[in-house]
Amino acid sequence: MSRSLPSPPDAGVLNALRFGTETFRFLEGIQSRFEDGTSIPVPGKGPLVLLTNPKLAREALERPEDFPRLEALDSAAMIAENGLVQSEGALWRQQRSVMGPAFGGQQVNAYADTTGERVEALAERWAEAGPQTLNLHRAATSLTVRVASEILLGEDIGKQRADTFHEWMRAAGEEFEFGPEIAMPDWVPTRTSPEFREAAEGIRGLAEDLIERRRADLAAGDEGMDMLTLLLEAEDDPEVDYPEHQIRDEVSTFLIAGHETTALSLTYTLALLSWNPETRERVREEAQAALGDGPPTHEDLANLQYTKRAYREALRLYPPAWAVFRQTEEPVDFGEYRIPGDSGVIVPLWSIHRDDRYFDDPERFDPDRWARRNPNDVEAYFPFSTGPHACIGQGFALAGATLTLARLVRDFDIEVAETELDSLRVTPTLRPTDGVTATVRPID
Repeated sequence: MSRSLPSPPDAGVLNALRFGTETFRFLEGIQSRFEDGTSIPVPGKGPLVLLTNPKLAREALERPEDFPRLEALDSAAMIAENGLVQSEGALWRQQRSVMGPAFGGQQVNAYADTTGERVEALAERWAEAGPQTLNLHRAATSLTVRVASEILLGEDIGKQRADTFHEWMRAAGEEFEFGPEIAMPDWVPTRTSPEFREAAEGIRGLAEDLIERRRADLAAGDEGMDMLTLLLEAEDDPEVDYPEHQIRDEVSTFLIAGHETTALSLTYTLALLSWNPETRERVREEAQAALGDGPPTHEDLANLQYTKRAYREALRLYPPAWAVFRQTEEPVDFGEYRIPGDSGVIVPLWSIHRDDRYFDDPERFDPDRWARRNPNDVEAYFPFSTGPHACIGQGFALAGATLTLARLVRDFDIEVAETELDSLRVTPTLRPTDGVTATVRPID
């Protein structure tokens, strides 16, 4: 007979408040105390279910019919309601089928090569500028959103719009930051900030501009395998039925999803390399041997295995998607447990990735752990999620980030104070609160 997950001893509202205000401390405490997970009662809404066992977490993510994604509501719906990272069921299957070829092997190669060209130009600007202090997260955002827009949407949005996009994302981070409201009943109204409304309008407007220009290019005989082209061409397919604003929703979604986690993970990896100079030197030596005089390319990836391991290790310690969020609509039998209907279900990658039951010396930044273990075989490691809704762009992220790290570390010392990641904004992704200040110096 199925049983309920245990609940922490304190009152549900107190635990919910701790989750909203001291998120990572709370998660680590729950992770250490509950082998499988816990169910936290929340007055006025369904329970908050945290799954701490990676086997159970993976099972939940493999069952989207029982554990669907959260519907985009309120502020989130102001950006997109039905993008690939939000939709379920028949719509998700349709969109995944239409867009899938844009994320295949040929496009991964193109993404890597385009990243190489962009990071080469960035490195040249840094070399000309000499020693400087900058916001590392802003620089990573500018790089990745331009690559994503060019490869996925057929157009480089340019530096000025990339910088504006960074500010829109900062406003979104403030809007979606976790806080005490997580313990409030669903009927309590919430306020949307004017700054976020402006950001959401800007993102939608940029999406519409990109769509119209791509339509004009296709009408003029242009061709391509980018995601936006595939979406537009599918409009003529009688088997494809788009809801209103579907293409705009997809473009808005991928302007964000196509760059955000890569920009964040690059920022955190470069910070970790700064704090671990011996590891950084190994990355540099590998890059010096692997990269030629021109921009790095997809062909260089085969010779950047240690750099890739360093990136994977940063994803373990600082997963940009620090948790995966699901829900139940009806009661679900799940392993030996029954999960109530109307539960909010959270898979906390942050605490699972740092659990000493699954990783030796888990707080240590140790890229060589991925020489000893195949990451695909480690049940407790899934920075790109898992199951049918695993990140469609993980091949892009691994390729682009590896080339970026190799190229920048080869020629620059990027120094980040260890206090720079002390204040991280807990939103659906893990974001720096006030940027990440770094000192960049060309090496001799």
